[in-house]
Amino acid sequence: MRKLLLVFVTVLLTVSVHAQKTADIGIWGGTLTSVHGDMDEDAPFQSFNLNFGAYFRYNFNARVAMRAMFLTGTFASEGTVESAPWEFDKSVQDLTLQAEINYLRYILGKKKLRFSPYVTFGIGVAYFPYNFTVGRLATDPDGPAGIMGFNPDHPELNGLVVGDYEESVTTLTIPFGMGFKYTIGERLGLGVEYQMRKYMSDKLDDLDDPLAYVKGAETVTYNDGSHNNDWAGYLGVHLTYMIFTGKKACPAYDAKNW
Repeated sequence: MRKLLLVFVTVLLTVSVHAQKTADIGIWGGTLTSVHGDMDEDAPFQSFNLNFGAYFRYNFNARVAMRAMFLTGTFASEGTVESAPWEFDKSVQDLTLQAEINYLRYILGKKKLRFSPYVTFGIGVAYFPYNFTVGRLATDPDGPAGIMGFNPDHPELNGLVVGDYEESVTTLTIPFGMGFKYTIGERLGLGVEYQMRKYMSDKLDDLDDPLAYVKGAETVTYNDGSHNNDWAGYLGVHLTYMIFTGKKACPAYDAKNW
């Protein structure tokens, strides 16, 4: 994480020298497309899960910007775990800091630089509840209940998880995405984008390593803090308004192939 942050700072300091700097604010709205975790048969776009938010973007030049973004909304999905049905529904808050790199030169309000595809990447933090409920598990000894230690026919597994459990989770995320933006006025822009999140926690789908089991005095697990299964995707549109137009760039600099 520290190395990644150092790369961000180095790149942004390098490209910001003598650049035409501008700043924007924007609103974002869309839906959760999918959650990839421990469930099987969790098809994308099962339902419309509204997520919305806002962002502040500082443009170092026509190619590079930095965006601080907050999103909040509903995460819900249905699937199976070892053939047993499973579902979850929760509210997730997401705060990220992302670099935004334009494929073409783009300055909001400039007719000759009015559109561009782009990519984003950065670092963030997410907050959500974790609710593990024993009653939702199947009683099949070969299903999650047996694996996780709730079936009386498998006393050697008892004690791994002792009952219902609830907590609030705050975890680091790795956000990245791609999109397309277009100027629709002197200070207004419109765009569409797809964002992914890698969560440094396995609890987004209310399943924290469901195939773990106890073998003798040893607990066998299949993930840890840096190796887990939880990912999520957002699809949405955003409306941007320029709040700071900056100073006119030096002609020699503006002629560079940024």
